Amino acid sequence: MIRKRIVRDLEECRVLWNSLGGERNVSDQWEFRMCFHRHFRNEPFFLVLEDGRGTLGILPLCRIEKEDVFMLFPGETWQKKSWLERTPIFCRDYEALPELLAACPPRTFLRYIEADADELPVELELDEIGYLLHPPELQFSIDEYYRRFSWKKLKAIKKEIASILAPESSWHVNRPADYDFLVRMNQGRFGAQSYFCDSRFREGFRDAVAWLHQKGWLRMVSLEINGEIAAVDLGAVFGRTYVVFLGGTNANYPGVAKAMNMKHIEFAFEKRLSRLDFLCGDFYWKKLWHLDPQPLYRFLSPSLRSEFQAGEHPSEETDFALPAQLGVSAY
Repeated sequence: MIRKRIVRDLEECRVLWNSLGGERNVSDQWEFRMCFHRHFRNEPFFLVLEDGRGTLGILPLCRIEKEDVFMLFPGETWQKKSWLERTPIFCRDYEALPELLAACPPRTFLRYIEADADELPVELELDEIGYLLHPPELQFSIDEYYRRFSWKKLKAIKKEIASILAPESSWHVNRPADYDFLVRMNQGRFGAQSYFCDSRFREGFRDAVAWLHQKGWLRMVSLEINGEIAAVDLGAVFGRTYVVFLGGTNANYPGVAKAMNMKHIEFAFEKRLSRLDFLCGDFYWKKLWHLDPQPLYRFLSPSLRSEFQAGEHPSEETDFALPAQLGVSAY
Protein backbone atom coordinates (compact mmCIF):
# COMPACT_ATOMS: atom_id res chain seq x y z
CA MET A 1 0.00 0.00 0.00
CA ILE A 2 1.35 3.44 -0.96
CA ARG A 3 1.03 6.25 1.56
CA LYS A 4 1.23 9.94 0.70
CA ARG A 5 2.31 12.74 3.01
CA ILE A 6 3.10 16.42 2.60
CA VAL A 7 6.03 18.14 4.33
CA ARG A 8 5.73 21.91 4.80
CA ASP A 9 8.25 22.60 7.55
CA LEU A 10 11.33 24.17 5.95
CA GLU A 11 13.81 22.52 8.30
CA GLU A 12 12.26 19.10 7.73
CA CYS A 13 12.41 19.76 3.99
CA ARG A 14 16.10 20.59 4.30
CA VAL A 15 16.86 17.37 6.16
CA LEU A 16 14.81 15.43 3.64
CA TRP A 17 16.58 17.05 0.66
CA ASN A 18 20.09 16.58 2.08
CA SER A 19 19.50 12.98 3.11
CA LEU A 20 18.85 11.92 -0.46
CA GLY A 21 22.16 12.85 -2.06
CA GLY A 22 22.30 12.61 -5.83
CA GLU A 23 23.80 16.09 -6.17
CA ARG A 24 25.04 16.27 -9.76
CA ASN A 25 24.60 20.00 -10.32
CA VAL A 26 25.47 23.01 -8.21
CA SER A 27 21.79 23.95 -8.24
CA ASP A 28 21.06 20.65 -6.45
CA GLN A 29 22.67 22.14 -3.35
CA TRP A 30 20.12 23.12 -0.70
CA GLU A 31 22.02 26.32 0.11
CA PHE A 32 21.88 27.38 -3.54
CA ARG A 33 18.11 26.92 -3.57
CA MET A 34 17.82 28.87 -0.33
CA CYS A 35 19.45 31.90 -1.99
CA PHE A 36 16.23 32.20 -4.00
CA HIS A 37 13.79 30.97 -1.38
CA ARG A 38 14.79 33.81 0.94
CA HIS A 39 13.48 36.28 -1.65
CA PHE A 40 10.57 34.40 -3.25
CA ARG A 41 9.22 33.00 0.06
CA ASN A 42 7.03 30.34 -1.51
CA GLU A 43 5.50 27.77 0.84
CA PRO A 44 7.36 24.41 0.75
CA PHE A 45 5.12 21.51 -0.23
CA PHE A 46 7.32 18.39 -0.43
CA LEU A 47 5.37 15.41 -1.69
CA VAL A 48 6.51 12.08 -0.19
CA LEU A 49 5.32 8.62 -1.22
CA GLU A 50 6.07 5.65 1.02
CA ASP A 51 5.36 1.92 0.85
CA GLY A 52 6.29 -1.18 2.81
CA ARG A 53 9.93 -0.84 1.72
CA GLY A 54 10.26 2.78 2.84
CA THR A 55 10.40 5.95 0.75
CA LEU A 56 9.20 5.39 -2.80
CA GLY A 57 9.68 8.92 -4.11
CA ILE A 58 9.93 12.58 -3.21
CA LEU A 59 8.89 15.56 -5.28
CA PRO A 60 10.24 18.87 -3.86
CA LEU A 61 7.32 21.19 -4.60
CA CYS A 62 6.30 24.62 -3.41
CA ARG A 63 3.08 26.57 -3.77
CA ILE A 64 3.10 29.83 -5.71
CA GLU A 65 0.31 31.65 -3.90
CA LYS A 66 -0.29 34.40 -6.46
CA GLU A 67 -1.05 31.98 -9.30
CA ASP A 68 -2.28 29.18 -7.00
CA VAL A 69 0.04 26.73 -8.73
CA PHE A 70 2.59 24.16 -7.53
CA MET A 71 6.12 24.16 -8.96
CA LEU A 72 9.50 22.73 -8.10
CA PHE A 73 11.17 24.28 -5.05
CA PRO A 74 11.95 27.16 -4.56
CA GLY A 75 9.56 28.42 -7.26
CA GLU A 76 11.84 31.12 -8.70
CA THR A 77 9.41 32.13 -11.42
CA TRP A 78 9.71 34.63 -14.24
CA GLN A 79 6.60 35.30 -16.33
CA LYS A 80 4.85 32.43 -14.53
CA LYS A 81 7.53 29.88 -15.39
CA SER A 82 10.29 28.45 -13.22
CA TRP A 83 13.89 29.22 -14.17
CA LEU A 84 16.32 26.72 -12.60
CA GLU A 85 16.89 23.65 -14.71
CA ARG A 86 17.16 19.95 -13.88
CA THR A 87 15.60 20.14 -10.44
CA PRO A 88 16.00 16.65 -9.00
CA ILE A 89 13.06 14.30 -8.66
CA PHE A 90 13.87 11.51 -6.24
CA CYS A 91 12.51 8.03 -7.00
CA ARG A 92 13.58 4.66 -5.68
CA ASP A 93 13.31 3.39 -9.25
CA TYR A 94 12.31 4.92 -12.57
CA GLU A 95 9.03 3.00 -12.74
CA ALA A 96 7.79 4.95 -9.71
CA LEU A 97 7.83 8.29 -11.56
CA PRO A 98 4.26 8.00 -13.01
CA GLU A 99 2.99 7.16 -9.52
CA LEU A 100 4.72 10.22 -8.12
CA LEU A 101 3.36 12.51 -10.82
CA ALA A 102 -0.15 11.14 -10.35
CA ALA A 103 0.01 12.16 -6.68
CA CYS A 104 0.73 15.81 -7.52
CA PRO A 105 -1.78 18.50 -6.55
CA PRO A 106 -4.24 19.35 -9.38
CA ARG A 107 -2.52 22.62 -10.33
CA THR A 108 1.07 21.46 -10.86
CA PHE A 109 3.57 22.68 -13.47
CA LEU A 110 7.02 21.04 -13.51
CA ARG A 111 9.73 22.07 -15.96
CA TYR A 112 13.18 21.03 -17.16
CA ILE A 113 12.94 17.37 -16.17
CA GLU A 114 15.69 15.02 -17.35
CA ALA A 115 14.33 11.69 -18.58
CA ASP A 116 15.24 8.83 -20.87
CA ALA A 117 13.64 9.58 -24.24
CA ASP A 118 13.34 5.84 -24.96
CA GLU A 119 11.33 5.23 -21.78
CA LEU A 120 9.47 8.50 -21.51
CA PRO A 121 6.38 8.29 -19.29
CA VAL A 122 3.23 9.42 -21.07
CA GLU A 123 2.80 12.06 -18.36
CA LEU A 124 5.82 14.00 -19.65
CA GLU A 125 6.10 16.09 -22.81
CA LEU A 126 8.90 18.02 -24.46
CA ASP A 127 9.62 21.33 -22.76
CA GLU A 128 12.82 22.89 -24.13
CA ILE A 129 16.22 21.88 -25.45
CA GLY A 130 19.31 22.17 -23.28
CA TYR A 131 22.67 22.82 -24.93
CA LEU A 132 25.84 21.25 -23.59
CA LEU A 133 29.36 20.32 -24.59
CA HIS A 134 31.07 17.12 -23.43
CA PRO A 135 34.88 17.41 -23.67
CA PRO A 136 35.52 13.71 -22.82
CA GLU A 137 33.61 12.72 -25.96
CA LEU A 138 36.10 14.86 -27.90
CA GLN A 139 39.17 13.40 -26.15
CA PHE A 140 39.52 16.73 -24.31
CA SER A 141 40.83 18.17 -27.56
CA ILE A 142 39.48 21.55 -28.58
CA ASP A 143 40.76 20.84 -32.08
CA GLU A 144 38.28 17.95 -32.21
CA TYR A 145 35.55 20.41 -31.28
CA TYR A 146 36.70 22.81 -34.02
CA ARG A 147 36.19 20.03 -36.57
CA ARG A 148 32.45 20.36 -36.01
CA PHE A 149 32.64 23.65 -37.93
CA SER A 150 33.31 24.24 -41.56
CA TRP A 151 36.78 25.68 -42.07
CA LYS A 152 35.30 28.91 -43.43
CA LYS A 153 32.91 29.40 -40.50
CA LEU A 154 35.54 28.70 -37.87
CA LYS A 155 37.97 31.11 -39.54
CA ALA A 156 35.28 33.84 -39.51
CA ILE A 157 34.52 33.31 -35.80
CA LYS A 158 38.19 33.42 -34.83
CA LYS A 159 38.77 36.51 -36.95
CA GLU A 160 35.85 38.33 -35.35
CA ILE A 161 37.02 37.42 -31.84
CA ALA A 162 40.54 38.58 -32.65
CA SER A 163 39.19 41.92 -33.87
CA ILE A 164 37.18 42.37 -30.67
CA LEU A 165 40.18 41.61 -28.48
CA ALA A 166 42.62 43.54 -30.65
CA PRO A 167 42.32 46.78 -28.65
CA GLU A 168 43.72 46.76 -25.14
CA SER A 169 41.68 44.04 -23.44
CA SER A 170 41.89 42.02 -20.25
CA TRP A 171 40.06 39.11 -18.65
CA HIS A 172 38.99 39.07 -15.01
CA VAL A 173 37.49 36.33 -12.87
CA ASN A 174 35.34 36.63 -9.75
CA ARG A 175 35.27 40.35 -9.14
CA PRO A 176 32.12 40.66 -6.95
CA ALA A 177 31.38 44.24 -8.04
CA ASP A 178 31.00 43.08 -11.65
CA TYR A 179 27.66 41.49 -10.79
CA ASP A 180 26.05 44.93 -10.82
CA PHE A 181 27.52 45.58 -14.28
CA LEU A 182 26.05 42.26 -15.45
CA VAL A 183 22.61 43.27 -14.15
CA ARG A 184 22.69 46.70 -15.78
CA MET A 185 23.90 45.38 -19.13
CA ASN A 186 21.33 42.59 -19.14
CA GLN A 187 18.52 45.01 -18.38
CA GLY A 188 19.86 47.42 -20.99
CA ARG A 189 19.70 44.75 -23.66
CA PHE A 190 16.46 42.96 -22.76
CA GLY A 191 14.52 45.77 -21.08
CA ALA A 192 11.31 44.58 -19.44
CA GLN A 193 12.09 41.03 -20.62
CA SER A 194 15.18 40.84 -18.41
CA TYR A 195 14.95 38.44 -15.49
CA PHE A 196 16.61 41.11 -13.36
CA CYS A 197 13.57 43.35 -13.56
CA ASP A 198 12.26 41.17 -10.74
CA SER A 199 14.14 42.20 -7.60
CA ARG A 200 13.60 38.76 -6.10
CA PHE A 201 15.48 37.15 -8.97
CA ARG A 202 18.16 39.83 -8.96
CA GLU A 203 18.84 39.59 -5.23
CA GLY A 204 18.53 35.80 -5.26
CA PHE A 205 21.39 35.59 -7.72
CA ARG A 206 23.32 38.19 -5.73
CA ASP A 207 23.11 35.86 -2.73
CA ALA A 208 24.09 32.94 -4.96
CA VAL A 209 27.18 34.80 -6.18
CA ALA A 210 28.29 35.40 -2.57
CA TRP A 211 27.64 31.77 -1.59
CA LEU A 212 29.36 30.33 -4.66
CA HIS A 213 32.36 32.57 -4.06
CA GLN A 214 32.58 31.39 -0.46
CA LYS A 215 32.48 27.74 -1.56
CA GLY A 216 35.13 28.31 -4.25
CA TRP A 217 32.74 27.34 -7.06
CA LEU A 218 32.04 30.75 -8.57
CA ARG A 219 33.27 31.55 -12.06
CA MET A 220 32.14 35.05 -13.01
CA VAL A 221 34.08 36.08 -16.10
CA SER A 222 34.47 39.73 -17.12
CA LEU A 223 36.03 41.19 -20.24
CA GLU A 224 37.38 44.73 -20.27
CA ILE A 225 38.25 46.52 -23.50
CA ASN A 226 40.05 49.86 -23.34
CA GLY A 227 39.27 50.06 -19.64
CA GLU A 228 35.52 49.57 -20.15
CA ILE A 229 33.56 46.47 -19.14
CA ALA A 230 32.36 44.86 -22.37
CA ALA A 231 30.72 41.71 -20.98
CA VAL A 232 30.16 39.74 -17.79
CA ASP A 233 29.01 36.11 -17.58
CA LEU A 234 28.01 34.33 -14.39
CA GLY A 235 28.76 30.64 -14.00
CA ALA A 236 29.88 27.99 -11.55
CA VAL A 237 32.16 24.96 -11.53
CA PHE A 238 30.84 22.10 -9.39
CA GLY A 239 32.71 18.83 -9.56
CA ARG A 240 33.44 18.29 -13.24
CA THR A 241 30.51 20.37 -14.50
CA TYR A 242 30.72 23.99 -15.58
CA VAL A 243 27.40 25.79 -15.96
CA VAL A 244 27.00 29.27 -17.47
CA PHE A 245 23.84 30.73 -15.93
CA LEU A 246 23.47 34.12 -17.60
CA GLY A 247 25.32 37.26 -18.61
CA GLY A 248 25.25 40.79 -19.88
CA THR A 249 27.00 42.53 -22.78
CA ASN A 250 27.85 46.14 -23.52
CA ALA A 251 26.04 47.43 -26.62
CA ASN A 252 29.20 49.35 -27.56
CA TYR A 253 30.88 46.03 -28.41
CA PRO A 254 28.74 44.06 -30.88
CA GLY A 255 29.82 40.47 -31.23
CA VAL A 256 31.53 40.36 -27.83
CA ALA A 257 29.37 37.37 -26.85
CA LYS A 258 31.41 35.25 -29.28
CA ALA A 259 34.57 36.02 -27.32
CA MET A 260 32.80 35.11 -24.08
CA ASN A 261 31.46 31.83 -25.47
CA MET A 262 34.89 30.81 -26.73
CA LYS A 263 36.43 31.68 -23.36
CA HIS A 264 34.04 29.29 -21.60
CA ILE A 265 34.69 26.52 -24.12
CA GLU A 266 38.47 26.89 -23.93
CA PHE A 267 38.28 26.77 -20.12
CA ALA A 268 36.24 23.56 -20.16
CA PHE A 269 38.80 21.82 -22.37
CA GLU A 270 41.80 23.26 -20.53
CA LYS A 271 40.48 22.02 -17.16
CA ARG A 272 39.36 18.68 -18.67
CA LEU A 273 35.83 19.10 -17.40
CA SER A 274 33.15 16.53 -18.10
CA ARG A 275 30.35 18.88 -19.07
CA LEU A 276 29.85 22.49 -20.09
CA ASP A 277 26.20 23.49 -19.73
CA PHE A 278 24.86 26.56 -21.54
CA LEU A 279 21.31 25.76 -20.35
CA CYS A 280 18.12 26.04 -22.38
CA GLY A 281 17.01 28.86 -24.60
CA ASP A 282 17.58 28.74 -28.33
CA PHE A 283 19.35 32.01 -28.97
CA TYR A 284 20.33 30.78 -32.45
CA TRP A 285 24.04 30.78 -31.72
CA LYS A 286 23.87 27.52 -29.76
CA LYS A 287 23.02 25.51 -32.85
CA LEU A 288 25.57 27.37 -34.96
CA TRP A 289 28.25 26.53 -32.38
CA HIS A 290 27.47 22.82 -32.67
CA LEU A 291 26.64 22.20 -29.04
CA ASP A 292 25.10 18.91 -27.96
CA PRO A 293 21.28 19.19 -27.74
CA GLN A 294 19.48 17.53 -24.86
CA PRO A 295 15.68 17.49 -24.61
CA LEU A 296 14.20 18.35 -21.23
CA TYR A 297 10.62 17.57 -20.35
CA ARG A 298 7.70 18.99 -18.42
CA PHE A 299 4.63 17.85 -16.53
CA LEU A 300 1.54 20.03 -16.75
CA SER A 301 -1.74 19.34 -15.01
CA PRO A 302 -4.66 19.30 -17.46
CA SER A 303 -6.36 22.10 -15.54
CA LEU A 304 -3.41 24.39 -16.25
CA ARG A 305 -2.92 23.85 -19.98
CA SER A 306 -5.01 26.78 -21.11
CA GLU A 307 -3.10 29.10 -18.76
CA PHE A 308 0.43 28.05 -19.73
CA GLN A 309 0.29 27.52 -23.48
CA ALA A 310 2.20 30.75 -24.25
CA GLY A 311 5.85 30.30 -25.07
CA GLU A 312 5.63 26.75 -26.39
CA HIS A 313 8.90 25.25 -27.59
CA PRO A 314 9.54 25.72 -31.34
CA SER A 315 8.33 22.70 -33.30
CA GLU A 316 11.66 22.28 -35.09
CA GLU A 317 13.38 21.52 -31.80
CA THR A 318 11.62 18.16 -31.65
CA ASP A 319 14.27 17.05 -34.16
CA PHE A 320 16.69 16.96 -31.24
CA ALA A 321 14.80 14.34 -29.23
CA LEU A 322 17.97 12.37 -28.52
CA PRO A 323 18.28 9.86 -25.67
CA ALA A 324 19.00 11.84 -22.51
CA GLN A 325 20.58 10.85 -19.24
CA LEU A 326 18.16 9.58 -16.66
CA GLY A 327 17.43 12.52 -14.40
CA VAL A 328 15.72 10.61 -11.60
CA SER A 329 18.07 9.95 -8.70
CA ALA A 330 17.97 6.42 -7.29
CA TYR A 331 18.42 5.73 -3.61
